[in-house]
Order: sequence, then C-alpha cells, then structure tokens
Amino acid sequence: MLTTTATVVLAQNIGDVDPTAPSGEFGDKINMLMSWLMWGCIFASVAAIMICGATLGYQRMTGGGGDSTGKLVGGLVGAVIIGGAAGLVNGLVL
Repeated sequence: MLTTTATVVLAQNIGDVDPTAPSGEFGDKINMLMSWLMWGCIFASVAAIMICGATLGYQRMTGGGGDSTGKLVGGLVGAVIIGGAAGLVNGLVL
C-alpha cells in the first residue's frame, strides 16, 4: 500500500516549468562557466579518441591484444552524449 501511495505522489504533475537564465552579471558568469565546461568536455573527448586511435594502431602493429576497440567505442559514445547533452536534458525534463 505504501508503494502505491508513493507512486501516486511521485507521478503528480508539478505544473508547467519555464526555465529562464539568471539575469545580470551572475547569469553571464554562469553562461561563461557552462561554455568553458562544454569546451573542456569536447577537448577531453577529442583527446581521448585520438589516444584510443593511436593505441589501437600500436596494438595492431605489435600484435598485442588489448581492449582498445572497446575503449574507442566508449569514447565515441561519450562524445555523442556530450554533443547531445542539451538536447537530452531538454527532452527529459521539459
């Protein structure tokens, strides 16, 4: 009975949410911080994919058996998630 009550409470509509950015200097600083964070994530993704590609090439040349292919796929999936972060949040929240 408790689970049903909790589910009903959690499933209630919270109303229309219209997110707006903070105004003034604080909002500008938050936007700058988010821009820097996105730049850092893109930089890290590109670097990780380049390192995975180099490791994959090295393992192919030397005949070593590593998990570079799995790491490369993980890096690519991470890059897709980073690239679609804003769309994902908008789709899930709004």
